[in-house]
This record gives sequence, structure tokens and C-alpha cells, in this order.
Amino acid sequence: MARKNGSKARKKFLYFFLNNKLHKVIRLSRPRDEVVAWCYAEKKRMMYSYSDVLKKMENAYTVKDVGLILDRHKVTIEEYILQGKIKKPQKVYPISNPDSLWYKFMFSESDILDLHAYILEAGYVKNIPSRSELRALLKNNIILYTKTESGFVPVWKAE
Repeated sequence: MARKNGSKARKKFLYFFLNNKLHKVIRLSRPRDEVVAWCYAEKKRMMYSYSDVLKKMENAYTVKDVGLILDRHKVTIEEYILQGKIKKPQKVYPISNPDSLWYKFMFSESDILDLHAYILEAGYVKNIPSRSELRALLKNNIILYTKTESGFVPVWKAE
């Protein structure tokens, strides 16, 4: 979306996945083209090029966000994780205290696709988006529908 002066709105992010590792932005400088981020897997600060991060990063989603995308309650998703039905996503913990008992799960786009596959295999298909609709939701693409005799059908644009 463009601003009033015609420049493009910046993409704001706090958590992101890079090389399948969860990161939290500590400091971001566009003029210097650098991002200082905390890598949760390695438990240390990392510095990256801002332009490379924008190109290669995957978005990070909370359990609540995943629940909204897949039309499932967050408690149901947490039960899938705790019962071992799906792979445990990476955790966010307080940077100042890595040994803290507080944590929050963060899903990558591939984790969401795995969860979607599990839900379909388990037979819980009521009100769940198709795989192509899910990919469009994750990439913020526009989903267009057309009305037919049997109801609304998604129409996809070639990419």
C-alpha cells in the first residue's frame, strides 16, 4: 500500500525465520543496511544485511495467528503440540533469562503447512482452507472467488 507521498509502506516485523532459525529483531537500520537480531537456536546476537533478510526470511506466526489462519482454537493447536501429534515449533523466551520457564511457540510457514497436512490426514476438514488458499494467505496474495451454481469457487491468478 502506498503512502500519501507515493512511497511504499515499509514491512514491519519483530520475529522472523532465517535459515530455519527463529530470530527477534533487536535493532534495525535501513540506511546502514543492517539488522541486529537475537538467534534463539544459537542463543546469541547475529548481524545480517537488511536487504538479505527481506529477501530470504520467512514470517513467524504465533499460535493465535495460526488458529485464525486455519480456523482452529489456539488450545487445540497447543494440544496437538503437547501430545506430539505435530512437530514442536521453535520457542521464544526472554532474552535476558534463557532459563526462564516462560515461553511462546512461533510457527514458520513450513510448520503451518505441516500442521495443515496433519489436520487433513486426521479428517478434520470442516472449515479448513485448501492448500493453495493457505499458501495465498501466507504470502498475502489476494484470493478471488467466483459464484457458480454449487457455491463460491476460488479463482487463481497465474504467478
